[in-house]
Formats: sequence, structure tokens, C-alpha cells
Amino acid sequence: MATYVITGRNASNEPLLSVNVSGINQDAQVVEEIDVINAVRTYVAGVPGVKTVVAQKYEQVITVV
Repeated sequence: MATYVITGRNASNEPLLSVNVSGINQDAQVVEEIDVINAVRTYVAGVPGVKTVVAQKYEQVITVV
């Protein structure tokens, strides 16, 4: 399961707000994860003062030796 961080930045490229999505749980796939993340990105982009929005995806990889 991936974790996402969506950050809204102002004109000076300073972070104004960030949203952490630690998981999107579904019994059966109803929506694509990226569609949910893009919806949040679109919402953050509409916040007054936000000039750019960046979404980062983090995935944990476990290796058994």
C-alpha cells in the first residue's frame, strides 16, 4: 500500500499546506488510487494562495534475506 503526500506551495515555493494519505482501502477496486490523489490535488490547487501542487508517492519495499 502506498502513502501519498500532496503539498500546496505559494509563489515563493514555500509549502502552505500538506495532505497525507496513508491508504485508500477498498474491498474490491472501486476507484483507482491515482483518481483519488488527483481529486485532492485539484482541491488543493483551488485554495487561495496556492500556486503549485506536488504529489509524492512513497512505497515500502520489504526484502527478506
